[in-house]
Amino acid sequence: MTDDASPRRMLVIDTAYTHDMIKERGLEDFVTCRDLGGYFDHVWSVHPFASLFVPKGHAGRSGRPATYAISPRHSWVEGKVGRFRAPEWLAVPNFLIAQIGLLASLSKLVRRERIGIVRAEDPYYNGLIAWFLSRIHRVPMLIGVWGNPGAIRAGTRRPIMPRLHRRVWIEEAIERFVLRRADLVLVQNENNRAFVISSGVPRERTAIFVMGNMIHPAHFIEPSERASGLDDLRQLGIEAGDKVIACIARLIPEKMLDDAVRSVAWLKERGTLIHLLFVGDGAERDNLANLAAALGVSSQIVFAGNRDQEWLARVIPALDAVVSPISGRALTEAGLGAAPIVAYDVDWQGEVIRNGETGELVPCGDWEQMARAIGHLIDDPGYARRLGDRLRAELMEMMDPEKTNRAQAQVYDRLLNPRDRAGRE
Repeated sequence: MTDDASPRRMLVIDTAYTHDMIKERGLEDFVTCRDLGGYFDHVWSVHPFASLFVPKGHAGRSGRPATYAISPRHSWVEGKVGRFRAPEWLAVPNFLIAQIGLLASLSKLVRRERIGIVRAEDPYYNGLIAWFLSRIHRVPMLIGVWGNPGAIRAGTRRPIMPRLHRRVWIEEAIERFVLRRADLVLVQNENNRAFVISSGVPRERTAIFVMGNMIHPAHFIEPSERASGLDDLRQLGIEAGDKVIACIARLIPEKMLDDAVRSVAWLKERGTLIHLLFVGDGAERDNLANLAAALGVSSQIVFAGNRDQEWLARVIPALDAVVSPISGRALTEAGLGAAPIVAYDVDWQGEVIRNGETGELVPCGDWEQMARAIGHLIDDPGYARRLGDRLRAELMEMMDPEKTNRAQAQVYDRLLNPRDRAGRE
């Protein structure tokens, strides 16, 4: 175990982004916040199979793990989906060989660098890697649960990670196994904490980590002092005076983005024409485009793709509303931009969006009510502006980065003090 005289070093297993995605979208703060302004001497972040996003047949898809420097205190490690260039029919054994090699490299890293904490950003594949390293090297394990998997699965009837777990019951079994063996489970809010406790984790082994220190500094700038996003919208074919709403999310089924398309069609039938801007990309894009065509609103749907944080910070204040069937960090970014928000009452959204006070909160899955709420904001811009201003004021206090760093450092202090962990192994 690590004592006060030892270096503070952490290993984080995280599949949210690859190194290229972080650079392209300006998400460095998402990674560098993990040192808490110098609390940790060094942090290594690991994507176990980052080359999954490299085209098949490309040389970069296979090989040994690659390491990049994000900043003086941050290294980024990327595993491969194959150790060797091999035929597709050997993909499974090739993947296993690559992952065994990655585990061996990470184990050496933990020992060589005297890493004192291993953290995973979910309890699934990342969590299993963290559990293995924690058990072998007898260092504390933290698991992040940045949502409510139970509520999401109830709505979609699918695993959170369908490509990894073919059945919900398999995913739930792995989830419980990892969570119950964690020294601490990190959550964003009380909704997420309730799910973790229902999975068999004692409340005292949970801690709320708000995401303020992950947010790009551009989102904390007063919206009136930001560069205008009107030119950015004009480049997408949206002219000044057009009514425009946005969904900022990965385009995946779990985000229920098809309900936003249905809302646009419902409003069109009643004489309200608005543009719906999708910011993000994913496997659901074609399905959303096909749904828009079937509902006769293709000309109102704009796919902006992935955008960097400064683009988002400019555009959000220029929107008439942001629609959030279910969001994480994007909900905070939109709120900091004082955007009026329509959100489903699911996951943590009801903790920050209070109906008629800081936004419009509607029952999860009720897309007609979502459409009505959007129409209300469009028809009453003064009311919409008041909602956005109140939400920004609350989030500025809640997400203060310095306050976030201090609170998280106190949690890490508890783990880095010597104590008996045998009962949890």
